[in-house]
Amino acid sequence: MWRLVLADAVNTLITVTDTTIASGDDQGCVKIWDTRQRSCSHEFNVHEDYISCMTFASDSMKLVATSGDGTLSVCNLRTGKVQSQSEFSEDELLSVVIMKNGRKVICGTQNGILMLYSWGFFKDCSDRFVDLSPNSVDVLLKLDEDRVITGCDNGIISLVGILPNRIIQPIGSHEFPIEDLALSHDNKFLGSTAHDSMLKLWDLEEIIEGSNGNASGAAGDSDSDNEEMALDNDPKPSRGTKRKTKSKPTPVDTKTSFFADM
Repeated sequence: MWRLVLADAVNTLITVTDTTIASGDDQGCVKIWDTRQRSCSHEFNVHEDYISCMTFASDSMKLVATSGDGTLSVCNLRTGKVQSQSEFSEDELLSVVIMKNGRKVICGTQNGILMLYSWGFFKDCSDRFVDLSPNSVDVLLKLDEDRVITGCDNGIISLVGILPNRIIQPIGSHEFPIEDLALSHDNKFLGSTAHDSMLKLWDLEEIIEGSNGNASGAAGDSDSDNEEMALDNDPKPSRGTKRKTKSKPTPVDTKTSFFADM
């Protein structure tokens, strides 16, 4: 076992390679740790506030980090230098994913806006998506190159399309802000945790296919027998404005179907 006592609290931790991990702390410092040497191999003091989220571009060996200071940084692990940093945005950047085969970086903000940056042009965002506002986008989870799953502080989980930008459909909800999202190995199931101390598992494949089926059925027959899954009209978030939505899927049986497919 390898233990370290750090001066500043770590807010985010990700795997970089088989032998390295990255940490982002309260003081805005990104550190790369070599598990073989059991020491810090790189340190990037680039931000003025806490590191909120990180993601890694393995093909270019570059680490992308977002911060409470409202900026995004790109750290080159080959050279050990900060390659780029965005201009200050109007709000905190809370989450980040890389999409469109590495061409776009998507950031979630405290005011609910998704900021889209073009790779290599990080000074300012190239596009904004405002339909999730005013609920802060605390978590982003990439589903594929064109779709991202968002978790907001109103407790709602949504499937969002990128370029074209649109809310494709709601996936589910918690009573309190979403804390984390994760996919099963086959992308069939989505796990979500929130500040309500609940873990929920969603049959993502069934939700998406069901939504497509309901849409086509509604167009051809208004008396379709397909069941519509609806979100609670009035969940109780701890903060933020609750967005009224029309659909809510039911969590799968966690004792059977989820672990049978893992």
